[in-house]
Amino acid sequence: MLVAFSRRICRSRLLSLRSLVTETASSASAEEPSSSTPNAAVQESAGQQEARKPAWWSDPKVDAIHAYNIIHKRFKLHGPQREANYRQLIKRVTNHQEATLALKILVEGRKARAVLEQHDPFTFHTSQLLIMTCLSTKSYDVALEALQRAHELGLQFDNNDAYYKLMKVAITNGRLDIAMSVFEAMKDNGVRPRGKVVHILIMGSIVNGRRDLAEAYAEEFRCNHVKINHASQQWLNGTKQPDNLNLEAETSDSTTNEASAEQQQVATAVASA
Repeated sequence: MLVAFSRRICRSRLLSLRSLVTETASSASAEEPSSSTPNAAVQESAGQQEARKPAWWSDPKVDAIHAYNIIHKRFKLHGPQREANYRQLIKRVTNHQEATLALKILVEGRKARAVLEQHDPFTFHTSQLLIMTCLSTKSYDVALEALQRAHELGLQFDNNDAYYKLMKVAITNGRLDIAMSVFEAMKDNGVRPRGKVVHILIMGSIVNGRRDLAEAYAEEFRCNHVKINHASQQWLNGTKQPDNLNLEAETSDSTTNEASAEQQQVATAVASA
């Protein structure tokens, strides 16, 4: 019986010792910080900082070249970008190099869309913004290329404004060749010329010593039933001469006369309806 009693005491002490070891280990584990906790916290903090970081288009320090690199990189990761991103790049253009990049990003955007069989054209807003930016930075060759490749690139120039503005700048700077190329692009794109385009071509040809070209244009307009306004006819008749020409006033008068004639036609149509 003494032996049995001794065994029970030993077992009791052994169990008490095991319980003490277990409690000590648990206490140490609770006190010791997890090695993965700081890393997770750092990662979470970095993610939150990235989320709070403003978008590139709202950062005035991002120039056109930086914007091009950002969008170009996103093409590879995410495919076509929102059209508003392209406009943000165009708005940052300040010189000829950046204007070239603006057209290039639209070319790349068009290709990225084509891969996904997205063939919708760029909006009129984006197309006009590109042309006006090219004119303001004197990137006339980039503007001409955009007009010539309008169908290919999905740009919309379905009225006279973009063509006329580039023609006017070209004529003002003695570049009749650019104005002629713009008119050819206009015809290729199926845009019918109106009064101010007719006037700038006829007047610009005569001012640059090419009366023969002005008469050829006039004949082409007549054959295609395009109206030649009074101001243009004065140049063809020799009533107006290039001496002491104020081109800005001349084109403004032509545009005003055309607008007045259009308003008169609308009023007549309404009255007869």
